[in-house]
Amino acid sequence: MLLKNCRVITPSDTIEADILIEGEKIARVGKGLKSDEAIDLKGRPVIPGLVDVHVHMRDFQEGYKEDFASGSRAALVGGVTTFVDMPNSRPPVTDAATYQRRLAVAGARSLVDFGLNYGITPESLEELDRVAPVAGKIYMDGALGAVSDGVLEDAMKRCRRLAVHAEDQRVIEENLRRLGMGSFSDHARIRAPEAEREAVRRLSGLASSLEKGVHICHLSSAATLRYLNEYTTCEVTPHHLLLTAQDLERLGGIAKTNPPLRGKEDLAVLWEALISGRIDIIASDHAPHAAGEKRGPPGDVPSGVPNLEVMLRLLLTQVKAGRMSLNTLVEKACENPARLFGIMGKGTIRPGMDADLLVLDMKAGGTIKAEEFVSKARYSPFQGWKTTGGVDKVFLRGRLAYDRGDILVEEGYGRPLGLL
Repeated sequence: MLLKNCRVITPSDTIEADILIEGEKIARVGKGLKSDEAIDLKGRPVIPGLVDVHVHMRDFQEGYKEDFASGSRAALVGGVTTFVDMPNSRPPVTDAATYQRRLAVAGARSLVDFGLNYGITPESLEELDRVAPVAGKIYMDGALGAVSDGVLEDAMKRCRRLAVHAEDQRVIEENLRRLGMGSFSDHARIRAPEAEREAVRRLSGLASSLEKGVHICHLSSAATLRYLNEYTTCEVTPHHLLLTAQDLERLGGIAKTNPPLRGKEDLAVLWEALISGRIDIIASDHAPHAAGEKRGPPGDVPSGVPNLEVMLRLLLTQVKAGRMSLNTLVEKACENPARLFGIMGKGTIRPGMDADLLVLDMKAGGTIKAEEFVSKARYSPFQGWKTTGGVDKVFLRGRLAYDRGDILVEEGYGRPLGLL
């Protein structure tokens, strides 16, 4: 297949070229290429499929919230052709048998390509050699149990890559004891910026002393940036770039997430850090729940925002507004995630890579309507937001997988990721 007259977007350039696909791979990128089967894109932008390294597909006992079928459909509609699933499922992925079972479920149900992270606990480290995850994942807020510096050190030494939810459990517990949870604003005060700062300070210092790399998930507060060093990489989410603590007060449980939404000053600094390169990756942190679970007392409402279907639309809207370029979007949401996590064949448009390609329609307008999501989580703090730009076509490993609203691949088309 030949995609003719593309505007190929790379992190550093925009190239007028054709893209020749042979089988599942990109064969050539250049001008004047020939093929019996061709699609004329008439100058539309083409970017790599998004590589989302932070997704919660739920499934297992929480399949009513999301499963690999519904979640991967949401990914495909949103232009995400590769995702990495987090291990805090129920039951959690903290042993080799559960890891293999989850891999099998994802293989049977996912429409797009996938990888798994492995939850790190003192006990799970014993089985680390029996699994091959994209990364080990540690929750410093205690989501999988208390985390000592000894566990952090062992994980940094033994994991091919380590990703960390960086909120200090001790700070959170002390704030909860002192403040209580009487309102959704209390959630932001309990998980205050110092919880993130303390966790990142510990991580960065340990990484530096061991000379080992660590990836910090969903960085949210401006003051945390000062603790980053040459051994740390980090990501930011759409909700931490676009929403504030005022939205948490206004929307309540719909906007409750971990770490919580911050102030306007934090947003400005996060944007500057993203554009300047201090923040490496944009990831969705797609964390779906049943809509009814997001209504109730503040302490009972689970944290999480479903982002897979809206992340790219929100980012393209920021491109249209001049806040970022398409080149930066490709760098942060495609190339860097694949490169930093050692994911083979993804994130770049060049010969030999998987033919995971998005054809964009930058003139497409719309309104975010959660009731129309293909995800099971039909709620969003972005409900009613106007967007500009969207996905026209998605090619996944050379196959037209999505075309103007129609999903053209079946459950099980997705494959486990190859890792460097």
